[in-house]
Amino acid sequence: MQEIIADLKAEQEALDRFLSALTEAQWDLPSPAEGWTLKDSVAHIAHIDEVAVSLLQGDLSPLEEAARVKFGFTEIGPKKGRSMKASEVLPWWREVRSVMMAELSKCDPKQRVPWFAMPMGARAFATARLMETWAHGLDCFDAVGAEAEDADRLRHVALLAYMARPYAYQVNGLELPGTPLRIELALPSGKPWAQGPEDAPDRISGRAGEFCRVAVRRRHWRDMSLKIEGNEARRFMEIIQTYAGPPGSGRKPLTP
Repeated sequence: MQEIIADLKAEQEALDRFLSALTEAQWDLPSPAEGWTLKDSVAHIAHIDEVAVSLLQGDLSPLEEAARVKFGFTEIGPKKGRSMKASEVLPWWREVRSVMMAELSKCDPKQRVPWFAMPMGARAFATARLMETWAHGLDCFDAVGAEAEDADRLRHVALLAYMARPYAYQVNGLELPGTPLRIELALPSGKPWAQGPEDAPDRISGRAGEFCRVAVRRRHWRDMSLKIEGNEARRFMEIIQTYAGPPGSGRKPLTP
C-alpha cells in the first residue's frame, strides 16, 4: 500500500510543479477535453479527490448525487473552478489531496472503498487516483503545447488497463472473449513490464508511455508505434479504457 501511495504522491507533485510555473492566462487555455480549459481539468481532479475523501470517510452522498445528475457529475468540479481565480484552484487541490492521502495511509490494502461503478480495494482505489491525475494532467500539458515526462509509475496505469479488460468489453456491449492476452512493455527506465500468459497468441508490445496514453484514451493507437498481434489484441486497443463510465468517442487518429 505504501508503494502506491508514494507513487500517487509523486504523480501529484510532478503535475503540481508544472502547474506552479503557469501564467494566469495559461490556465484559461482550451484543453483537448472538449469544452474544458486547463483550469477545468485541474478543478475536476480536485473535485474527484474531494469525492474520494468523502467516500473514504464513510460519506456516500457523492454517489447519491452522481446517480441523480448522471453524466452531469463530471461538470461539478469544472463549474466550481470557474467561480474561482486561477490562483485559487491549485491551493484547493493541494488541500484536498493532502486530506485524501492521509485517509489512504490509514487503509488496509484490501479494504473495500465505495466507488461509482463498484467498490474497489484501497490499493486499486489509490491506483485509480494516480491514473486519473496522470490522464487529466496530460490534457494540461497538451493545452500549453508541452510534453509530460513519463516515469515508471506508468506501470500502475498499465496494470489497471489490463485488469479492466473485462469492463472495456462490457461497457461497449461486447462479450468478453476467452482469448488470452499478453502485454509486454518497456517502462521509461528501460525496465520490462508484462502481464498475461507468455504463450498468448494475442499480444501488445511497445513503450509503456504509448500504451498508457491509449489506455486513458488520450491518444489513438494508430498514432503509436505499438506492435499489436492478433484480432482480439487489435479489438482491445480500439475499446481499451482505464476509467469507469461510458467510453466516449476518444481521440481521433492523427494518422490516416
